[in-house]
Amino acid sequence: MAIWPFAGRQEELAGLVRLAHDGTARGVVIAGPAGVGKSRLAAEVLRTFHSPAHVVIPIRATRAAGGIPYGALAGLLPHQAPPGLLNPLRWAADAVRAHAGNRMPVLAVDDAHLLDGASAAAVHHLVVADGALIVATLRTGEPVPDGVTALWRDGRAARADIGPLDPDDIATVLAAALGGRPDDATVRRLATASEGNALLLHELVGAARDSGRLRPVRGMWQLTGEPPLAPRLTELVGERVGGLSPEAGAVLELTAFAEPIGLGTLLALCPPEAVEEAEERGLVRLSPDGRRMTVRLGHPMYGEVARNACPPLRRRNRYAALAADLERSGARRRDDPLRLTVWRLESGANASPGPLMSACGLAWSAHDYPLAIRLGRAALAAGGGVDAAVLLATVLDYAQYPDEAHAVLAEAEAATAAPRGTRPGGNGPTGNGAAADERAGAMTRLALARASNLAWGMNRLQDALDLLDRTEAALADPASRRQIAMRRLDLTAGAAKPRAALDLGTALLRDLPAGPGRTQTLKAQALALCYAGRTGEAVAVAREALSDAGSWQTALPAMVSPLHSAWAMAALFAGDLTAMEESVASMEAAVAAQRGWSLGEGSLALAKGQLATARGRVETALGVLHDAAHHPTALTVGGCMGAYAAAQTLLGDAAGAQGTLEEALGRNRATWTGFTRWVSLTRVWIAAAYGDTGAAVELALAFAEECRAAGLPGFEFVALHDAVRLGGAAHAVDRLAELPALHDGRRVLLARDHARAAVAGDADALLEVATGFQELGMILHAAEAAAQAAARLRRTGRTRAALAATTRAWALAARCEGARTPALRGLAAPDLTSRQLEVAQLAAQGLTNRDIAMRLVLSVRTVANHLGAVYERTGVNDRTALRRFFDTP
Repeated sequence: MAIWPFAGRQEELAGLVRLAHDGTARGVVIAGPAGVGKSRLAAEVLRTFHSPAHVVIPIRATRAAGGIPYGALAGLLPHQAPPGLLNPLRWAADAVRAHAGNRMPVLAVDDAHLLDGASAAAVHHLVVADGALIVATLRTGEPVPDGVTALWRDGRAARADIGPLDPDDIATVLAAALGGRPDDATVRRLATASEGNALLLHELVGAARDSGRLRPVRGMWQLTGEPPLAPRLTELVGERVGGLSPEAGAVLELTAFAEPIGLGTLLALCPPEAVEEAEERGLVRLSPDGRRMTVRLGHPMYGEVARNACPPLRRRNRYAALAADLERSGARRRDDPLRLTVWRLESGANASPGPLMSACGLAWSAHDYPLAIRLGRAALAAGGGVDAAVLLATVLDYAQYPDEAHAVLAEAEAATAAPRGTRPGGNGPTGNGAAADERAGAMTRLALARASNLAWGMNRLQDALDLLDRTEAALADPASRRQIAMRRLDLTAGAAKPRAALDLGTALLRDLPAGPGRTQTLKAQALALCYAGRTGEAVAVAREALSDAGSWQTALPAMVSPLHSAWAMAALFAGDLTAMEESVASMEAAVAAQRGWSLGEGSLALAKGQLATARGRVETALGVLHDAAHHPTALTVGGCMGAYAAAQTLLGDAAGAQGTLEEALGRNRATWTGFTRWVSLTRVWIAAAYGDTGAAVELALAFAEECRAAGLPGFEFVALHDAVRLGGAAHAVDRLAELPALHDGRRVLLARDHARAAVAGDADALLEVATGFQELGMILHAAEAAAQAAARLRRTGRTRAALAATTRAWALAARCEGARTPALRGLAAPDLTSRQLEVAQLAAQGLTNRDIAMRLVLSVRTVANHLGAVYERTGVNDRTALRRFFDTP
């Protein structure tokens, strides 16, 4: 790829520029790891010296010239030294200084750690004795000549250490380099793969583009899968690995295969000096983990290269050595059984179904779906029978491979079909004894897995319920019948039937002890409570179940996501966006180490996207949802696609939203769930985006009636409030007055007050509603209420108040990332010049007129005049009002 435009790190660059031009020092030395972007930052700093008063003198240090006196300055010195030279240092410094003429020399020293001693002394002399300026870079972790270290040690130059790019900087850099915005998941994957190293990021992006894995999809750049390891990347890593001893190479390979690996294990398999060599080269790093030290790779790319370069036989031997050492140590840590099973599998050793199934469960519990699927397949192939098939199919379902799960379960059912005339658990030919009980249990587990797959993966809810009914009728064991009832409850709650679900759940919870079964029931109970409008109880139930995760997470790792989803949705309906943020942060932490796509990743993206939309940050919502909504293989991403379409409508993209929504309906495998309710809400805003607000209001009112009949007060009040936002308050006000008795939370109260104020034409009450939504963090809703107030004030001739309301609506809408809803159409920015707006924003932050004058290099009188114009044109009277409009703390 070509050289990228400079982007990101603006604050860091500004700090470096200040240091370089600071009169108390003679420049800046930029230090950091290899590839972090030091040279590019130095180049940007040096641009600020392109003036008639300065001349930049480049000095490029190299390893090749590092052993030659004045080797780094060779291009700046005369071809031959004068005969009888007594002071070569003075001669070299004068020769370099001569290149500046009468201007101030700025020494641009790249890789100053590679300077030979004589060149470093000359550079030091030029700065200290001759007053030259310096902008230098050096690599941390490398020996540095005394002439360079003395610069910052003696205060002659400032030293600035820089670290990797953070995700925000990476997003900015990618947008500039690609000429378009990357979605959030792409930024996250590239940030993880590069660890913020600018050089590796550049190569990763180039390789991903060349391979077609990084490409524009519907207006955003999307990375499919992991970025490929291109030859150039291998070369870059090879430069760090080159010259490694065979023993240190073994340290690198063992760490790559077992990361994180205990230091004790490495020392048992490799000489101590080899571990030290690998650490000194930066290939591995040590970190404490409880009472032991663990070893990790210095960078993920080192592992990729080491694994790819390792021959198959040596790879198997490495894994065999790791497994043997772990067996000797007793495999006492929680994840040791998983690691031992995987290492045996990689070494070619035979494995029995039991350990493979246990390892599959552990991998699933760690949210490592590719590994869990691999172990599940191995367990089934090793003769694991029905239980292995059920486990594998369950993992496949959650990993969004429902068709494969269906095939696994169908094959298992055919292999275990009961002989004609038998009744599992009854008194037929095989109905007596432990074997019959075992068979009945296996068939129950198979039926439960098939019911879930039919409903969630095949979109066949009624077939799933019929299967549960048939299975329950054939069972006598109370525990097995209770499992059937729990699965029926799960499907009933998912179908957004809160009344029936709450009845089922309340009955089940009376007898259920703590553990996986109770957690499953609580999950369904939390969702039903949310749909029933009892959002406070829903959040409490979800929190209760998650607080006891230690008792069920290994058995039911997939429950983490739906519990958090119920928590997030309940908070959304309540209007408690702080609680919603807490649920999102908790879910992110719970699945932080996830590998492979899963329902959990989709649930997290959906919650984050809905949170951003609720805050009015619609472009942010699109970035969060984009990867999930456009996943190339997942079959159950309809929820994320629907939320993506909803964000598109708020930006006025009616056609785009319509297409996304239709695709969502085509791909979703569970159209019987609450998903269809969100689809109906999105159709309201598609009509509005097309400009047909009358049809939009009718759709909202009709959907509200459906929700009333279904006992879904949350969806009902949101639909009615949508009608209010679209100008149909008169049709919604009466029912909204009743709904706070059926639904808790502040949001429904504000919806009621919004309808009342709109019907009464009470502009002041509308502004109070705007304040209420602003306090909730629902900025788009606040902007719309303020805009409606402004329109009412204009109609009643309250010109100055209308100006103030318009200013407020404009300031709020400006935070909504381009949202274009009907209430905001035609909303104009205050009639302010760019300078007046700048002064107003600084005043809103609490700066005095004198402070503003100093910041903008204006007179105090000019600032006062600008503020007077701001107050006149916006209807605002003082800084307090400005602060409210610009939402400055």
